[in-house]
Amino acid sequence: MSNGYISAKELTEAGLSSYDISRFIELDYIDKVKRGLYRKCNADDEYNEMVEVSKIVPKGFICLLSALTYYELTTYIPSEYQIAVHMNAHKTKLPGYPPIKLYFFSDDRFNTGVSSIKISGNKVNIYDVEKTLCDCIFYRNKIGTDIVKEALDNYIKRKSKNIPRLLEYAEKLRVKATLKTYLEVLI
Repeated sequence: MSNGYISAKELTEAGLSSYDISRFIELDYIDKVKRGLYRKCNADDEYNEMVEVSKIVPKGFICLLSALTYYELTTYIPSEYQIAVHMNAHKTKLPGYPPIKLYFFSDDRFNTGVSSIKISGNKVNIYDVEKTLCDCIFYRNKIGTDIVKEALDNYIKRKSKNIPRLLEYAEKLRVKATLKTYLEVLI
């Protein structure tokens, strides 16, 4: 079992039948995350769902409000995980839970600010803070300008802020004028 997760293929290679797998689920040894992916029951980690989401959409990146929440830049708690995938990516069949919304990004938007974090030994793809802020500005009409203002205000107060990188990303992602307007109001 790799960091609490195992595929159906690994279970069958270990000699388990589909009946055995169903029995393990009934006995609460494992949970079915989605077709072909299982996790050990009672995995005690507050970010466990984020790991599951990254396993469900392995080529995606945590973005927008989900990333803002992870970076503690907003008090808003999103009702779904927001995941960026490349615009040419094949549609992934999503399970009913956890709720996931896919955003299809072009090359520049998808490849800028890529990062990853480790949660319980699992790699989770997520955009860095500055890229997340630029994406939130781009999608401000969908996610709410009040959330964008709160996130930028919290970012400016941080010691670890990187304004040159934020401006570089903003120019590349064509939100620099809007970012400057927000910054003028906040500073």
